[in-house]
Amino acid sequence: MDSYWNHNVAFHDLLVADVKKRGGRVLDIGCGEGLLIQRLMPFATHVVGIDPDEEAMTRAQKRLGQTSNVTLINKDFLTLPVPDQDERFDTITCVATLHHMELRTALLKMRKFLAPGGRVLIVGLSANKSILDFLISGLLVIPIRLMDRLHGGVKDVGVKIASPKESLSEIRQVTCEVLPNAKIQRQFYYRYLLIWDQEMEN
Repeated sequence: MDSYWNHNVAFHDLLVADVKKRGGRVLDIGCGEGLLIQRLMPFATHVVGIDPDEEAMTRAQKRLGQTSNVTLINKDFLTLPVPDQDERFDTITCVATLHHMELRTALLKMRKFLAPGGRVLIVGLSANKSILDFLISGLLVIPIRLMDRLHGGVKDVGVKIASPKESLSEIRQVTCEVLPNAKIQRQFYYRYLLIWDQEMEN
């Protein structure tokens, strides 16, 4: 499918707007079949998409064709070597992918891949564990179903899914230790938004 809408795509405009301001090199972790890359590439000098799912990457290649400023890597992000300083990224996006990886390890690696002054943008899923988690999710059920009907939400786009393991509170705790001063906010569509800026080097 050329385009579609779901709870992850709902955040694409926010991510694209941020990259549009920053430009430069972008890494999309868990790029799936490439829709976000397609939307990011007009505003970046180069976009690298990585995903271990071979079928999804085949679809991404079909979607993106021989685009000159896009590179697709069919591997697990955690297995990649840390790039040289001049090949690090101005923006790292990660949509509904962090919960597929070991949390602390993944955040530490993202930090190493980010250029000075760069930004990590994560749209993630968290597990309901506290009374507050369940209460908020319960209150969102009807509004989210209405938005799904309005947008014609597509539940299955043919990419691998997994249930989140950590609660938002647990994610906040680990993030605070690994990415100091990161901002994490609970969002609509059962998602959270994590933003972290790498300090410029002196």
